[in-house]
Amino acid sequence: MNPDQRANLEAMVEALGKAMAQAWSYFYLLKGVHEGSKASPAVVQRFPWLLEQLWRGIFDALFAKVGTIIDSTGSTYSLPNLITLVRRYGDAELKTLLPEAEACLSEKSSPLAKIKNWRHFNIAHRTARGNEDAFYVDNKMNLKEIEGALEQLDEAINHLSWNVLSIHNDTKSAFEPLIDEGKALCLSASNGLGSTNK
Repeated sequence: MNPDQRANLEAMVEALGKAMAQAWSYFYLLKGVHEGSKASPAVVQRFPWLLEQLWRGIFDALFAKVGTIIDSTGSTYSLPNLITLVRRYGDAELKTLLPEAEACLSEKSSPLAKIKNWRHFNIAHRTARGNEDAFYVDNKMNLKEIEGALEQLDEAINHLSWNVLSIHNDTKSAFEPLIDEGKALCLSASNGLGSTNK
């Protein structure tokens, strides 16, 4: 691999690391709102519409961001294009790494496949299929499944970046405190509601 090829791979891995960090931040925002709402139900009762719109906005941002990571359009920084670059620039040994990363993208019934469906049929493109009741039933997800899909993407990207460039990105841990911040925000709002009712 020549220096220009390595630089192309490094730019791709850096951009994917930033995109994964944004995706994890959105996930932990969702989890923080969820945990905070469970811990402070008075806030949910008082501000149901606000919390619903907050949830939907973060959900859309998360799935749009994941959509960019799995987009196969040639000009994007994405996992499919990282695979393409490794195939193009790598020797025979590096090419043996590709099936594991490709499997991440090709599973049809995985949580990641559901995220692809949400992004394609409901968020990025508002389609008739995305509005059908069956779509919501078939693609229903919980936070654990979303977390699993993000971990799957992280593992596939790091599998290639570590073995090809000796680069490993921790895109997750910096955002875990958002859960506690979500709980604290809801608790503060709940305490404020309590003081206005006295």
